[in-house]
Amino acid sequence: MLFRSLLLLASYLLCSGFTLSPMSQSINLADKQKQAQFFVENNSNEPMPILINVYKRVQKIDGKEDMPETSDLQVFPPQLIVPSKQKRAIRVTWKGEATSKELAYRLVAEQLPLDVSKTKKKASGIKMLLKYVAALYVDPGDTKANLQVVSIKNDDKNLLVTIKNKGNHHAPLINPTLTIKGKEDIKLTNDQLKGLAGENILGETTRLFNIPTHPKVISGSKGIISLD
Repeated sequence: MLFRSLLLLASYLLCSGFTLSPMSQSINLADKQKQAQFFVENNSNEPMPILINVYKRVQKIDGKEDMPETSDLQVFPPQLIVPSKQKRAIRVTWKGEATSKELAYRLVAEQLPLDVSKTKKKASGIKMLLKYVAALYVDPGDTKANLQVVSIKNDDKNLLVTIKNKGNHHAPLINPTLTIKGKEDIKLTNDQLKGLAGENILGETTRLFNIPTHPKVISGSKGIISLD
């Protein structure tokens, strides 16, 4: 029953919502780029108002984010009405100053309520408003990630692994291997690193990960993380 409900919900969103693409984009200043493009597509049978905003991305140690306002980037158009079954382009232009490190931002696309006073009849049922949050990076070029394991703690229930990205480029943790040094090295791979694998560490940022424990790992052990 639950599976059927999820299928119905997915079908409803596909037919009545909108999509944003791509979900990650970069502006490469070294290539003299100043703009990036995103696309919103209205899959519904009605025109859809959509609001676009860009925020600075500040990553906390637990992975949660603050998104303060920024004037580094300009969005055009900031608000638009996308006709039924059509796609529109969103242009984001870099207005900031020169930077020596990659900067991270969030582009947020939100569906706005349709003004029912301008329609022939009011919609019935529940109206679900969609929101997409995409990643946007501004890269000056010649940037790279540099991951260092700061500490490893074992509380018998979890391994608490602190990793710092000392580099100036974000690091997606795709197919990671965590090597824990000791008399016999212990290598933890993708399936053993739930809570860490697939995460992302922004440049010059520290993250704390909570992963499944391992009985042979001693608190205070040294570690090395590598990516495919």
